[in-house]
Amino acid sequence: MLQRRQHTGSSGGCWFDHVTTGGSSLLQRLISVGILLQIAANFAICSGAIRNVHLVVDPPAVRRSQHATLRCLYDLGDSPLYSVKFYRGLREFYRYLPSEYPEKKAIPFPGINVDLLLSNASQVVIRNVGFGLSGNFSCEVTADAPLYSTATGHIQMQVVELPDNGPTLWTEHNRYEPGDVLRANCSSPPSRPRADLKLTLNNIVIFTPDQTIRTTTDNLVTTAISLRIHLQSSHFAGVQMSGGGSGGGVGGGTLVLRCTATIGTLYERYSELELGAPQRDPVPARVTLTGAAMSIYSTSCTLLLLLMCICLALLPLMNGNRLAGTVEPSPPPVQRR
Repeated sequence: MLQRRQHTGSSGGCWFDHVTTGGSSLLQRLISVGILLQIAANFAICSGAIRNVHLVVDPPAVRRSQHATLRCLYDLGDSPLYSVKFYRGLREFYRYLPSEYPEKKAIPFPGINVDLLLSNASQVVIRNVGFGLSGNFSCEVTADAPLYSTATGHIQMQVVELPDNGPTLWTEHNRYEPGDVLRANCSSPPSRPRADLKLTLNNIVIFTPDQTIRTTTDNLVTTAISLRIHLQSSHFAGVQMSGGGSGGGVGGGTLVLRCTATIGTLYERYSELELGAPQRDPVPARVTLTGAAMSIYSTSCTLLLLLMCICLALLPLMNGNRLAGTVEPSPPPVQRR
């Protein structure tokens, strides 16, 4: 009986060990399957996540009172779209939800006038843009169930007012020579942002510390710079003449003063004045005749000389005829008494 119990116990112990070993193997298999399922789920999430969200502004620099289009470019992959929302800073002003009616909705925002007719799931159009809208904009794209992943794109919008004309350039005199003092002033038309001014003398940049900035009544900015420089002979060397040649050394005779106005990469204009030594009395030009002209000139001189000789030869004859044709009056008859 004792042996049977021992046998039974021995047999039961073997069965327990077998069950324990089999359960451990099954647990390991379940863990492996769970890991594979998690990897597959992560792969599905990654493949269905939103990618490449970018926000662009058209035009890149919006002029005041014009329309601006904010385009949100995104790739949903295989996921459906849940919503697209546009923000100015942290405040939402437009959303697109295909599951709602109407799909497009403009949220009131000071200074933003949304054109719902031209806006859709990938863009929003703002009419009559003002300076106050310069700043950060963003679009937030959310995919629908089961992922509900979200991605955001950002951009800085710049509202500008560009000048219609170039800068105004003024000098004290029209002509200069070495030893003179050149005084000049350059000012830009009103704009926003302000224009940067640069003065060059014969393509050499002149440092101008004196700069004046003024703000107009409609929040535009004008810039002005002044120049005072004592002209040396070196300023006149190697000057590019208006006819395309070069001054060729000191006293070339012409100075080119240029004022350039720039606003980033959006605007660049310049004004230019050609200055030089004072005008002097003109020097008579030396006449050089060609062969044909010389022949004509020689023939003319010969004919003129011959005509003068003929006139001199005929002059005595003409004087003789004049004397012969003169009749002295006869004396009056003597009366006798």
